[in-house]
Amino acid sequence: MKNNAKLSLLALSLALGTSMAYASDDIPVVPASVMKKDVPAPVTSGQSSHEVVGSMNENPLLTMKPGVNQIIPIAVGHPNRIVTPFSNPEIVSTSLTGATDNGATDNGQCGEVCIKENVVYVATDKQYPVTMFITEKGSEAQALSLTMVPRRIPPREVFLKLDGGVGITGAFSNTKAETWEQSQPYVETIRSVFRKIALGEVPQGYTLNRIPAGAAVPSCAHPGVKVDFSKGQYMMGHHLNVFIGVALNVSDQPIEFKEALCGSWDVAAVTTWPLNVLEPGQKTEIYVAKKQKRGLAPTSKRPSLLGGAQ
Repeated sequence: MKNNAKLSLLALSLALGTSMAYASDDIPVVPASVMKKDVPAPVTSGQSSHEVVGSMNENPLLTMKPGVNQIIPIAVGHPNRIVTPFSNPEIVSTSLTGATDNGATDNGQCGEVCIKENVVYVATDKQYPVTMFITEKGSEAQALSLTMVPRRIPPREVFLKLDGGVGITGAFSNTKAETWEQSQPYVETIRSVFRKIALGEVPQGYTLNRIPAGAAVPSCAHPGVKVDFSKGQYMMGHHLNVFIGVALNVSDQPIEFKEALCGSWDVAAVTTWPLNVLEPGQKTEIYVAKKQKRGLAPTSKRPSLLGGAQ
């Protein structure tokens, strides 16, 4: 009985050895050089995510084209401010929580995405790129695509501008600002805007931001007065946008500020506060209200018959 068991085990071992030998003959040996060819290098624990994504756009003012994805860096673990060209932006994302219902979670708190008026706040601890589409709520006519790569950097503020000459605040109306502006005559609206700004208030529906890099600031050619918007503010409404800067008397005599010297085809009104007459070395705030450009970006352009010549 024991001999039969030994014979069976011996036969089984021979069969297994034979099958393994056949298997080793069927599978060719691959050289190490072939195994390493065209294989991307592994991401090590000390390697950050942005090093394997590709080139990114670090400009604080982005010109967006519908359907074209922009890759930008954001701060990991801190809120990042995305100023959109939509009055009521809506977010679609599968990699960020709280991307719908204004970013509110079940307990009413903001998730990784929080929407306030035309601004989208993104705060995530993820170590890999996250994506989102931004549209005007209730409209799918324009969709802006962003890929955000978390980095260990300070919080960022990014302004999105639609391609085709559309203004910074976008092609879509700011409903609250529009209602407030149209509740009174045009001239009275401008006076009210200037009055509220002078009192340190923000007009209803307007949003206050820093002047974004690359924005076309007003030009004031005033003799003896230096007008500076480099550290200014930008008040965004529906029909009007207001640039807020500083005017400094750099001459050796008193100067009365002449608002007409800041005029342009798109300037609605100009004023200064609290001073209109500046002594040497004195400065005052200057408010320049510009008419808001509005309308969807053109889908196509007609070529000129002059071939670019004027």
